[in-house]
Amino acid sequence: MITAQIKLPEKDAEMILKVISKLGGKVKLIEPDVHKLSPAAKKMKKDLEEAFNEIKLHQEGKVQLKTARELLDEL
Repeated sequence: MITAQIKLPEKDAEMILKVISKLGGKVKLIEPDVHKLSPAAKKMKKDLEEAFNEIKLHQEGKVQLKTARELLDEL
């Protein structure tokens, strides 16, 4: 039997691991260090991911972002 270490994108990992298991392979998950973040750090990471996604959508012309003036007016 061959032992291999594979790094997978999280979104694809579950499906691929199921296939390996169904083929008779043994799967051992090694959690990345990301899961060792504090709750505050996890929230910050999630917020940043959402912000970058919003920027990407704006660059693609799919959403219109608020101006700095609109943000200041809300305060």
